[in-house]
Amino acid sequence: MNIRNTRGFTLPEVLVTLAIVATLAAVLMPALNNQLSKGDSGRVSSDLVAVQTAVGAFASDVRRYPSTLLQLKSTPTGNDILAASFGSLAAKWRGPYLSKDLGTGNAMPTGYGATISAAFDSTTYNGIPYLTIHITGLTTAEFENIDQILDEKANSEAGQFQLSGTTAVFAAVPIQ
Repeated sequence: MNIRNTRGFTLPEVLVTLAIVATLAAVLMPALNNQLSKGDSGRVSSDLVAVQTAVGAFASDVRRYPSTLLQLKSTPTGNDILAASFGSLAAKWRGPYLSKDLGTGNAMPTGYGATISAAFDSTTYNGIPYLTIHITGLTTAEFENIDQILDEKANSEAGQFQLSGTTAVFAAVPIQ
């Protein structure tokens, strides 16, 4: 009587299983990377819109535009530098206007490992002055993904979100 030991897998069975797993990985990895990229793009664009909304609320209450992200987060009281810069308008501050935590240097970390700069600037877009938000640490491809969400245009040359060297600039709020 010849009894065969049937414990374990044969080499062809293992190779077929590995081939199936490798094929699934090759098909699913690009889709997974695409979804992760969309998540980062969405995070950056929602952070920019959050700052844009906070600036509008701040300007409505205080009757001037903030110069930094910190002014959207911290209550200006006592000998605080913010209180001195607000002057008599500090009593009108109804913040915090921004719920996101700020990182080192009072900048805001965001998707793709990029950072929203701590200080605001201004620029002219279509003949109108805008308060601008600067983002550092984006590649051109990442910028393009965010640009399509914010401007809803395929052309990165037009719209409120522009790439200037290595810094992306978002014309957030018209200065009136």
